[in-house]
Amino acid sequence: MTPATSTAPAKSTTKSAATARPGGYAGNLLRVDLTRRTCRAEPWSPETMRELIGGVGLGAMILYRETATRDGKGNVSWDHPDNRLVLATGPLAGLPVWGTGGLTVCTIGAGTNGPTSTQANGFFGTNLKYCGYDAIIVQGQSKDWLYLYINDDVVELRDARPLVGLDTWETQGALYKETGLAGHQLSVYSIGPAGENLVRFAAIQGDYGHVASKNGCGAVMGKKRLKAVAIVKGTKSLRAADPRGVVQAADEIAHDLRTDASARSLYEYGTLPGVVNLSKMGALPIKNYTTNLTSNVAGADMSAWEAPKLRENFDHRGHQCNACGMHHCHMSVIRHGDQKGKIVDEPEYEGWSGCGWAIGAADRDGVAWLNTECDRACVDVNEWGWLCGWVMECQEKGYITREQLGFELKWGDVKGAHRLLQMVSRRVGFGNILAEGVKRAAEKLGGPAKECAIYIEKGATPRGHDHRSRWEEMLDTCTSSTATMETGNPVHPTEIGQPARINPFDGEQVAKYVAGLRGRRSFEDSLGICIFTSRTRLEYICRALSAATGWAFTVDEALRFGKRTAVINRATALRCGHTGAMEYPSTRYGSTPVDGPAKGQAIRAQWEKMLDTWYSEVGFDRKTGKPLPKTLKDLGLDWLSKSLWGNKA
Repeated sequence: MTPATSTAPAKSTTKSAATARPGGYAGNLLRVDLTRRTCRAEPWSPETMRELIGGVGLGAMILYRETATRDGKGNVSWDHPDNRLVLATGPLAGLPVWGTGGLTVCTIGAGTNGPTSTQANGFFGTNLKYCGYDAIIVQGQSKDWLYLYINDDVVELRDARPLVGLDTWETQGALYKETGLAGHQLSVYSIGPAGENLVRFAAIQGDYGHVASKNGCGAVMGKKRLKAVAIVKGTKSLRAADPRGVVQAADEIAHDLRTDASARSLYEYGTLPGVVNLSKMGALPIKNYTTNLTSNVAGADMSAWEAPKLRENFDHRGHQCNACGMHHCHMSVIRHGDQKGKIVDEPEYEGWSGCGWAIGAADRDGVAWLNTECDRACVDVNEWGWLCGWVMECQEKGYITREQLGFELKWGDVKGAHRLLQMVSRRVGFGNILAEGVKRAAEKLGGPAKECAIYIEKGATPRGHDHRSRWEEMLDTCTSSTATMETGNPVHPTEIGQPARINPFDGEQVAKYVAGLRGRRSFEDSLGICIFTSRTRLEYICRALSAATGWAFTVDEALRFGKRTAVINRATALRCGHTGAMEYPSTRYGSTPVDGPAKGQAIRAQWEKMLDTWYSEVGFDRKTGKPLPKTLKDLGLDWLSKSLWGNKA
């Protein structure tokens, strides 16, 4: 494959940027224009680094500044050439802290046509840093398929036509073969057939099994005709302001993850324990929210789903991310059944739920295989579960006929689900309608079929839980500006002034709790640290950041930064046409469980009051969804007031 364009950053530019920059930064952003086929390095100032940090902090600001329509009154759509695709690291990426090899993807997503923030790990962030860049900003659209190749000062847009039609694993293998590199020496993030065919919930997958999944970011990459980004582990230096301090903070984080009662299972098994634990709470989504009883799934034996037995079912091969000691993200070999001998990536909890329980499947081998097939076709496994489960229910009830779909699809049919995946990812037959995502497909069918669909009115779908027993997550998901949760559920909520426990079915308590957590997740997603290794005390993370950069970063400042970032994303979402009227669950998503631990708990009866409380606590206008002028002023975002409020500011 020959390069289309090669433009290396001038050595003098990189060197001059390095003299004044904080520790933890490479000092340059790489701007790639696919229309013009140019690549150039852009130094960014220490002041901007301190203001935006990186990750979603940087990405949110780029989206706000660079995706407005030319008259400034609206926002470009997800498929417009002026949309940006930001692949950003943070100041901890590449340093000896667990889980700091990943990236944050920010764009105007195909699912909601609004801002996106989604993360993945592996080696991407580390390799990019050692090539001299903190982030990649992709703009424009190519007429031909290209991939971006980065190797220190060599930056090339190369012909990707031979890669078209390959799935993500095949793409990675092809680029390994072309470059003669493999493993951590070459990080490859790519799209599969779903992204090429602009499936609204297409994802971006990298380093065998790591997925930036939310809001159709893979469709954006497909629309730009960018098949992949391949980054060689560079040779440039990366310094920390206080190397000893970074190691000390990293040791604190690792010790906490290994020993804290609420984090240890994550350290040992990743998210595997979630299947059994969430089933006991009524939070495991079963058969498209039609039941909360695992006994209603054919062949279900929950003892086989305990984390140790789940892991022992497969032949394991270690596959840790850069500089990480967490025991998850393994590669596995299936030892039983029709797929015996196949290599798969060990599903995280959401893979087990989306490819298993949500579609009524309890065959561990089949579910693991289907999860990997989703990664290879490259779709969001959560939305895939909601889509496939919805189709199964609709066909069972006669809302979708066998003639429409082309075959019969029953609960638990993993092979049938795989057939449907191929139809959707290639937009074949009825799959073309389903490729538009749950909300749009449900609206097209209408009637009782729509009432069965799980989605948010903005167009996104929730993570792989039954949020009818996790009200804080449903509220967070529906009010989020980025098509996924913006607050999360920290291990140590008291550290940031929140109660250790709340009544999960008291709408007032839930709304105050979700509002009180606001800020932490956006802060952590700006650092280049994994969501799993950040499940520790925020003070430890702030110490790592301070030692890396030389800044004195406090917990209070971290929360304020995160709130600022969330508000900037909110401003972009409002410009995209999002309103408070969209912050509602669909009929099925907000329904009342008919059985299980949360039976009879009706969130919809409290929803309006929950929104009232949440809006008041975060300082947003209830009617419009806009941050109030006082809120903007308190966060140092006065400059947003005029665009949001005009002369009323």
